[in-house]
Amino acid sequence: GKHTSIAKIHLDAVVGFFTKIDPSLGNLAVNSMPGDTSSDSTSRKNSSAAKKRKNDGHDSPDTTPKKKANVGNNGHLTLSQREKRAMELLAAYLEERGGERAQSENFRCKVVRRPGGRFDSIFFSAENKRFKSMADVARFLNLVDAPTRGQRDTKAPSRPKKVTEKKKLKRELDKLMKLKVKASKALEDHNNEEFVDEFPASDDSLWADGSNASKAHKAGMIVPQSDIESFPGIPTHCTPDLLMVWDFLCTFGRTLSLQPIELDDFAAALSFCPSADLQNSQPVEEQPQLPPQLHIPVYLSECHIALLRLLVKDPTSDLWWWSVLETPEMVEQEDEYINQMDKKRKAAAAVVKIDMEALLSVEEDPAVTRKWLQALEDVRTRKPDNSGPIKSAVKSAVAVTTNQHVKVYLKKAMRTWRAKSAGLVKRAVVWLIGRVREARPDLWGRTVSEDEIAEQKKLVAIEAALEMDNIVEDVDVDDGDLNFEGDSDEESDYDEDEGSDNEDEYADQTDTPASPSKQACSITLKENDEIKPVTTFVPMKPVPSVVDLLLPPAKPVVPSDLVHALTWPPVIGATSIRIFQWYKRRRNEIDDSIREFRQLRPMSVAERRRREMSASLRILSECGDPLDGNTNHVESAINHLSDGKCYLDLSAIQRLSILRLLIEAAYDTHHVQLSIEDNFKARMNAVKALDAEERRAKKAAREELASIESAARDRLATEAREAFIEKKRQEIVEDIKDTQEYSVEFIESLNDDDIIDLDDDTKAEYEALPTRESFNKGEVNAVVKQIQEETAFGVERLTVLSLKEIEQRDEDYLKSLQDELESYGEANSRETSAKIERLRQRITKFTDQMQTLPLDRNSAIEVLKDAIQDGTVRTLRTAIKGAKLAGLSGEDEENGGVWALDLIRDASLELKEAEARKRVTEAQKDLVAKRNKCFTRTEPLGRDRYQSSFFHFDHDKSSRVWAERDLILGNEDSIPSKEAVLLKSIQSASIGAQDKSEDFVNPDDRHKPYGKYFLSFAGQEYHHSGNLSTLARHHWSCYTTDRSLRVLVKNLDGKCAKENDLKEALKETLETLALSATGDDTIPSHAIVAEDEEPEVTASIGKTDFFSSGDEELFCKEKENVSKEDSSLLKEISSAIGSRIRLRRIPDPDRAPDVAEYSMATVTGWKMANAPQNDTLEGEATEAIPATQATLPVWRLGLDDGGEIDVSASEAVEGIVRAIKWSTGHPGYVEHDAPFLSYRNSLGRFCGRAVEAPSSLTPQAFAKQLIKREQDLYMPLKNRTFENNWGGKAGARQVWVSSLKECGHTFEAVREGLLTLENAFFDLTGGLCSVEEKVVDELATESNGGTPDASAAQSNGGALSGKDLLYDHTSRFDIELESLGSDVKGIWNSSDAREIFQEIIGVSKTVSVLALGLDLICRNAQAYINQTKSSVVQPINTDQASGAYVGRRRAAKRPGAYADFF
Repeated sequence: GKHTSIAKIHLDAVVGFFTKIDPSLGNLAVNSMPGDTSSDSTSRKNSSAAKKRKNDGHDSPDTTPKKKANVGNNGHLTLSQREKRAMELLAAYLEERGGERAQSENFRCKVVRRPGGRFDSIFFSAENKRFKSMADVARFLNLVDAPTRGQRDTKAPSRPKKVTEKKKLKRELDKLMKLKVKASKALEDHNNEEFVDEFPASDDSLWADGSNASKAHKAGMIVPQSDIESFPGIPTHCTPDLLMVWDFLCTFGRTLSLQPIELDDFAAALSFCPSADLQNSQPVEEQPQLPPQLHIPVYLSECHIALLRLLVKDPTSDLWWWSVLETPEMVEQEDEYINQMDKKRKAAAAVVKIDMEALLSVEEDPAVTRKWLQALEDVRTRKPDNSGPIKSAVKSAVAVTTNQHVKVYLKKAMRTWRAKSAGLVKRAVVWLIGRVREARPDLWGRTVSEDEIAEQKKLVAIEAALEMDNIVEDVDVDDGDLNFEGDSDEESDYDEDEGSDNEDEYADQTDTPASPSKQACSITLKENDEIKPVTTFVPMKPVPSVVDLLLPPAKPVVPSDLVHALTWPPVIGATSIRIFQWYKRRRNEIDDSIREFRQLRPMSVAERRRREMSASLRILSECGDPLDGNTNHVESAINHLSDGKCYLDLSAIQRLSILRLLIEAAYDTHHVQLSIEDNFKARMNAVKALDAEERRAKKAAREELASIESAARDRLATEAREAFIEKKRQEIVEDIKDTQEYSVEFIESLNDDDIIDLDDDTKAEYEALPTRESFNKGEVNAVVKQIQEETAFGVERLTVLSLKEIEQRDEDYLKSLQDELESYGEANSRETSAKIERLRQRITKFTDQMQTLPLDRNSAIEVLKDAIQDGTVRTLRTAIKGAKLAGLSGEDEENGGVWALDLIRDASLELKEAEARKRVTEAQKDLVAKRNKCFTRTEPLGRDRYQSSFFHFDHDKSSRVWAERDLILGNEDSIPSKEAVLLKSIQSASIGAQDKSEDFVNPDDRHKPYGKYFLSFAGQEYHHSGNLSTLARHHWSCYTTDRSLRVLVKNLDGKCAKENDLKEALKETLETLALSATGDDTIPSHAIVAEDEEPEVTASIGKTDFFSSGDEELFCKEKENVSKEDSSLLKEISSAIGSRIRLRRIPDPDRAPDVAEYSMATVTGWKMANAPQNDTLEGEATEAIPATQATLPVWRLGLDDGGEIDVSASEAVEGIVRAIKWSTGHPGYVEHDAPFLSYRNSLGRFCGRAVEAPSSLTPQAFAKQLIKREQDLYMPLKNRTFENNWGGKAGARQVWVSSLKECGHTFEAVREGLLTLENAFFDLTGGLCSVEEKVVDELATESNGGTPDASAAQSNGGALSGKDLLYDHTSRFDIELESLGSDVKGIWNSSDAREIFQEIIGVSKTVSVLALGLDLICRNAQAYINQTKSSVVQPINTDQASGAYVGRRRAAKRPGAYADFF
């Protein structure tokens, strides 16, 4: 070949060169032969390698150097030849070391090949001993020159030092290069991690970041503006209480058997007040049945009865039902509420003044001290009226002791001793024993040092000195010897057998002995409440109310007539006062425990009373501001209901406070706790199922991401392979240009595999190409992002362009069209002319589009930005559609894909995430509903950077999101405008009573740095600033429209971790709202889409037909048609645009024409139309408008609940007037057809049937109850008397029943009917208990013309009459109207009881009090029936009967005795 001839020419030249120098050298060159021949493939390989080295110039640092093959002479020896050669080397080695060659004959060699290709020689001796090297054999033979183990054999052949070092350095270099590649890949993966920001911003860093939101918040403004901040009739600061009460009633509806109600209806029911005009327009004579608008709303009755039933039947009510009757003596027996400190403090109190320090300083024999203490110990077990043994014990102690201070103390105590009254002496002795035992612990066998005893004496002396300050001593008392003669043990032994009513007298430090000799006592307790320490946490007993007198002594049971639709208002008042009294006690316990923990002195009695006076502000301070200095809405409402007054006279705040108090007690009931536990377990199971579904969704997302990542790696590997093949193909083409070894056709016919197998170098390079796993994360993420973008667009290739690039593309496209047009030249044929004409039309059309495209594109870009911030499916799809119509996306003819603006790319990716979120929401919809049914508490959706909480209540409208914001404290002068609703002064932000700082910090430490720091730290519980010592108000507002929610989402910053979570939660809420509203992404046919939900570039909406101004003339013209009163409300309004409107709609005009639905809306625009769309308003059918009718103005309204609607001019004006009256609480404005007035409780029906529920608390309902209860008791009472003037021939009973049926709709008639029934039962049960009382009562009645005289017959010794007892708060504690015990002789136990009952019923103004009175009469009559037998009542002499009693004979003379009131 060519190369061989060239080689011969070169060889001849070399031989000639060497011959000229020396002929022998020439002959040597001619005779020399090459050591090895190479094949063609090897030549090509070597040439390729040389060419590569020539091109590269150096080895790549990333490639590991390959090991060189062994090319020595031993490369082809067999194992036996190697063993033979090793034995020869061993013989030579032994000889070199001073041995003999024959010694090697005693050894044998074995050669072993290692996996790496190396051969190891191992020697064995005759004894089969193993040697690894020849040096080991020489050492075994003890040769002199043999090297020792571990020492290098310098004489042995070894590799050159440079070669060894070079190989070592090369290995290290390879290792370092591998580590470098690994570290570079890890660094690149780390740098390509996708973070929102490397670290999420903290909340504090965003408080003052200079943004508009932070500036607005600092100024006290709410961004964005909320839709609802309060409800009419409910103050703004009561909104949290309103939400809490409503949420409890709805959440625990099944536990209460109460049907839920809308929040707006609940607020309207609380603030409901019957119209005065309606009351005056309903005369009793003309309208027997009052309209529902004058009754208590059914929902209020149902929820109060439900709460009352829950509380009464729960065993926890036993804790507070008798709280109004508690005394310190009763509480002392309750061990669970008395700790050791209380017992120590209550054990005894100082009553006699003494210098304890002097007493303890006297040196006395310990045996003597123990002896007189043991003598006094007997006093501890004696009762106070067992005076004889007490006197003997004191006498013995005086005789034994040698301490004069003890003698003086005991003699002073004995000055108060009286026969049968030695309580003060006992208290003094017990106090002394306790103090001496505390000061002398060494007296009872304990080993105590002298220093400890001295310290203990000092402490006891200091405490005793403090107690002495509360005792005053009479200066005229003579401390001389006292005569202990008198009662002795023998004379008073009988005392031990007698009971004592004052057994625990010493334990009550506030009560002094009730003895006449107390005034003569020289030592008295100091009556100063300011310094007297409190000894009990039992609050002062409230004065019994009128309702308490009518209630039974025991707790009401369910079901009964006490827990009934007729009686619930006063019973709720009595229940509330008991709960409130219990909370007072608990508050006192907390105060005492705090002071005890802080080791502070007990508070004084006066301080305790002051705190109890402000207990309402400390217990339920959120319910509103106080009405006066000491009374707030809670107490005023309780007193109002407890006095039997009308429930409708309460304000909305008072009604709310009553419900709040009942719910506080309901939270502690076993039924609610059990319901919470059951729901918690069920919720846990539901949450587990929901978590499993979420994990499945996340797993699917991970699998999808993994598949995309795998596709990205495949794409990268494929691209690398294709690039390599193309490069090699180009290299081969370049080579054949020089060598002409292969033809072009041959190269073109080669496929990829042929090119790879062309030579070894190419194959090695191909094998060295990066695999799927070798690409770093940054490269993979870039391709993953590209694949996701293409998937979002649904294309295989996507080219992302900027706006400038798109504009340049449009210019290029226009230029290409123009160039194409110029290329045709003149039209030579019809076909060419048609092409030219089509091109000109395309150019003209595209040029016209270019004129409007910039505006459309800018508008579409703004819509895209807002949609990306919104993040919901509907808005994103609409924005992308508008952007495509604006020419921001199109087909790419170059690669067969699509080109698009980068914002469209971002919106498509956001749309894909939103669709995935929506799919998850739809899949989890049933599980979420199941979880929400298992209620525990309402958790917030999230918090923003300012710690504001956002809530969505399950039973509220789906579009509502409530926000709770902290107020910003400022000075009074810094409150600028009404817009700064969050900026309040400290006084305005405070609510309730202030904390008692003296309970936490000593007064001396209060002004020190650590004291101030502690109080400021404790104040952060109320407000983050720590400047408040009371509960802080919070600002509550609501976002209810779809537009406001989207604006709220846009204003949240994703950099803040909390706001990012809240933003995602609100997006899910919006998706759920859209899903529940439409069920899919389509817009319902009956709804009008909001303006901001469609792109501005589309012209199909038609919104341009409506104007945002210019309706002043038409609106003012329509205002002339309203009444004069309504016209004054519209005086300041010149245009309807932007005004709030309250719409009235009747859902079912046929079945329920009197039930309407009210909703709020805002006027957004107006236009002239043929007819207003008012067929859904007011429930009236509109007539068809002729086609020739003139156009009328129509206003478009944006509904708060979503959607839009059009109304006529009259409807718009009426709606504006209605909204003003509704929001301002205009006098006389009542929505008589509001939904809450038609509420019926299908779960409980506590007010009876649905038809009777509105009138369940009316006189007519009570008249039915009156007749029914009389029928139940008449026959048993009739069988127990011989004198029946009620159902006898006089016919009074029939007249009574007839009168109730005819006039029972009036309150006066049923009240007189109840008094008549009481008089009849009084006669049937035999009158009063004793004949003497009846005679006196009869004389008094006859002397007053048949009316009982209040001062004539008195059972209390002539001090007060029954009426006076009722109105005297001190004597009211002793009133008992219930027939108790086994000796029941009638329905009343005294004439005073009857007089009190008649006075209560006579002055009552509500049906509920009459119902309680009826129940009291029936209970007493039933007690009489149970204690007597049929026909055992003896006939009573009519001459001795009372004037109020009408016998049979006298009834014949006065046939109308029972019908005077008819």
